[in-house]
Amino acid sequence: MNYPVYRKYLNELSWFKITGPDSFEEIRKMGTRYLKSTHAVKILPDRNLLHDLLVDYHSFAVEIDAAEYASVEVRTQ
Repeated sequence: MNYPVYRKYLNELSWFKITGPDSFEEIRKMGTRYLKSTHAVKILPDRNLLHDLLVDYHSFAVEIDAAEYASVEVRTQ
């Protein structure tokens, strides 16, 4: 797998930048605000989410490019 990998939820309320096999960034839209958080994958639910975002994401997310992620990331500052 080549990192980073970018995804967003179909409802466009969360964007993800998967930076490695055990870490990812998430930007969440909450109302009119955008919140960015960094996650170190240490527990099973996070590992399952990461796996689903990488392998089995087609039913709830789509692949995006770095430019789209960056355009949303700007809103967190």
